[in-house]
Amino acid sequence: MRKLVISIIIILFCPAAYIMAQQCDITIEANEFVVDGDNLSISPGNTICITESQKDFLLIKNIHGTETNPITIKNNGGQVVFDTDHFYGIKLANCSYIKFMGNGSEEFTYGFKIKRVGQGAGFSIDELSTNVEVSNVEISNTLIAGLYAKTDPDCSFTSSRDNFTMYSLHIHDCYLHDIGDEGMYIGHSKYGPGVHLECDGNDTIIFPHVIKDVKIYNNVLEHLGWDGIQVSSADEDCSIYDNIIRYDSEKETTYQMSGILIGGGSKCDCYNNQIIDGKGDGIDVLGLGNFKVFNNLIVRAGKNFEPGDPNASKHGIYVGDVFTLPNSEYKLYNNTIVSPKSYGITYNNDVAQKGILYNNLIVDPGQKSQGEVAFINNQVSASKLVVGNNLNAYEIDEAGFENASSDNYQLSEQSAAVDLGKNLSSEGITFDILNNSRPYNTFFDIGAYEFRPIGIGEEFGSKIIVSDVFPNPSQNTAWVSVFPTNADIYSFVLFSMEGKRLMSFSRFCYANTDNKIKINLETIKSQACILQIKTTNTTINRKIIIE
Repeated sequence: MRKLVISIIIILFCPAAYIMAQQCDITIEANEFVVDGDNLSISPGNTICITESQKDFLLIKNIHGTETNPITIKNNGGQVVFDTDHFYGIKLANCSYIKFMGNGSEEFTYGFKIKRVGQGAGFSIDELSTNVEVSNVEISNTLIAGLYAKTDPDCSFTSSRDNFTMYSLHIHDCYLHDIGDEGMYIGHSKYGPGVHLECDGNDTIIFPHVIKDVKIYNNVLEHLGWDGIQVSSADEDCSIYDNIIRYDSEKETTYQMSGILIGGGSKCDCYNNQIIDGKGDGIDVLGLGNFKVFNNLIVRAGKNFEPGDPNASKHGIYVGDVFTLPNSEYKLYNNTIVSPKSYGITYNNDVAQKGILYNNLIVDPGQKSQGEVAFINNQVSASKLVVGNNLNAYEIDEAGFENASSDNYQLSEQSAAVDLGKNLSSEGITFDILNNSRPYNTFFDIGAYEFRPIGIGEEFGSKIIVSDVFPNPSQNTAWVSVFPTNADIYSFVLFSMEGKRLMSFSRFCYANTDNKIKINLETIKSQACILQIKTTNTTINRKIIIE
């Protein structure tokens, strides 16, 4: 009887289990490599299941959902693994309204694993594909980029700017590592000059399409040959946030060296990202203007790039001009920049109306022997740069971090950055890099982290009861009980004690019910962690020890 009760609880209170077991309208078997909508009876709202298998490649083409009834493509029964000498691992060609989700099996965080691509990219979204969501995919060991999302101009003119717009590209909860070139290459980089082609014997300039509604979030990228995340030609409703990027630009290729590149033709808010130990700049800002870069943690940007040559400059954040809108502004707020090779922030855009730099915490820049210019290196007229409430520290010990030697850059109570920031609530800066509310009390802090004196188990506006994590310590699996007064979707985010996001997932919790939530810890190494449980108006933290 006890086993029966437990089974009923799991079915009733874990909607994810229902999602995993939802019906497959079409099943693609292990020996099938092409899914062509022109040859299959596929209707909007259908679910296409890719059976657990080892595949050479997967081509999905001519499949179209609708805005209200997208096509879902998911793994089924286990993990789908790709190891190939083909030109791609997975490709979406001429598809629209697609949800490509690797969450079809509870056993695997990444239901699609592109293990190796010997001749090309890991995942390609092209041939006029639009309205695509990709999640829970692992990509590694690619010859060139990990993921491409764009349709290149050609002499058919079908993908030119006046004929095609790509909409709603959302990439999240993916893991990319050991990538040959860019981790993610989103949009065409020739927004301004266009692409020169010979069409019917004539020298022709074709302007590439733009992308509207781009969301790149909750991804982990490590060991990248070129830039970590490059987004170009995304001129409307673009955000890059909550990503972790480590060891970018390992090939040291000129003009291909940054953790995040906001490229030509883009207007992307960039926030809550962690960029650590890359050889390139932390963030290169080359977009259209009129967007914000805030709450980012950038550590040792370019520190290992030609360390014996101080003239080979690398910056925490670099602002330059590729194609800048007239009367535009660049807003850099509440970033924490630690030990960049050369300068904390270099501002070098004389076309924009102004740059606005508030509440940035810049520590231990490599060119500190030059004095204050090492922190904010202004290359334009002083009248074009508004600077205020930034904190500069020549040495790491002066910043007042919790434990910088362990890469914990949260503020201690003694930090000079506490309560000295400018209130930027009117700019939409109402949270910090951990998504805790900002300001904590009356005053803003400087840097990416808002100091909070409340310890483990803090609760804000709580109308729910949350148990401690059990068992604690835990090994492969832990549980937490959530008993809310109102039904809602709750996010569960596991952080290391240094503030690094280790994993995240969401669950619907029923009102006035003991919702038992399973936490899969199999991929998390032994350490002390914080489980953050969050909904619209409530944040609760619980400590967990993983053995």
